[in-house]
Amino acid sequence: MKKIVKNPLVILAVGVLIVAASSVGATRAAISYSNKADQVNFSTAQLQVELQEKQGDDYAAVSAEDSLTFPAIAEAMKTNDSDKSNDIPFTVGKKYDENVRVVNTSEGGYDEYVRVSVYKYWKDGKNKDTFLDPKLIDLEVANGWYEDKTAETLERKVYYLAKPLAYNESHDFIKSVTIGNEVLTYVKTVDGDKTGVVVDEYQYNGKTFYVEIMVDAVQTHNATDAIRGAWGVHAEVDDNGVITSINGAAVN
Repeated sequence: MKKIVKNPLVILAVGVLIVAASSVGATRAAISYSNKADQVNFSTAQLQVELQEKQGDDYAAVSAEDSLTFPAIAEAMKTNDSDKSNDIPFTVGKKYDENVRVVNTSEGGYDEYVRVSVYKYWKDGKNKDTFLDPKLIDLEVANGWYEDKTAETLERKVYYLAKPLAYNESHDFIKSVTIGNEVLTYVKTVDGDKTGVVVDEYQYNGKTFYVEIMVDAVQTHNATDAIRGAWGVHAEVDDNGVITSINGAAVN
């Protein structure tokens, strides 16, 4: 019986691996500390943080209604003609540059702590694909972020910016995106026709990978109580306002 393994570059060349992403932005209500009442009160101060993606020479805000565009991937795959079937193949295992950052846009000019939650998953048409591992969607995170392993799930990762983000300042978050080579090991043998040919098909055929990002912020005043009240975690903070631990785990 003859066996054929389809070349993954041929499959990718006809556009069956679709690059897509979406982003969700969020603003956390500020927590203000009342010295007179000696208690933490929730208020609606204008504490805001913005997610931005670099597109060309400038950064553009990404709102809940927008999507990440992954411009480096789009640029690497496009051709000079309008026929998308001629586009250059997406390369599995290749690191594509991506520049996503957070910016303190608080109207009150507050410093703030920032948390980012990232959701990664695959879809087959309109339905989630639970066969392909979300870990194959590898996002390179910039320095300065602490990953809370206790909050990790199959699809979600949670990061905290240890150093307070000053008003109108930015901090890089995602630096690149890679689809891991392990995706090439997801193959299925398909029964052949009467010629006796057996074909191995790659399981990423027709799949789309998605990245969703939610960002929110907490004020730096009375940091330990503010973080616990907003995010439900215990944080230790040094004299410079830098988070040194989350739920007892050291922030390096």
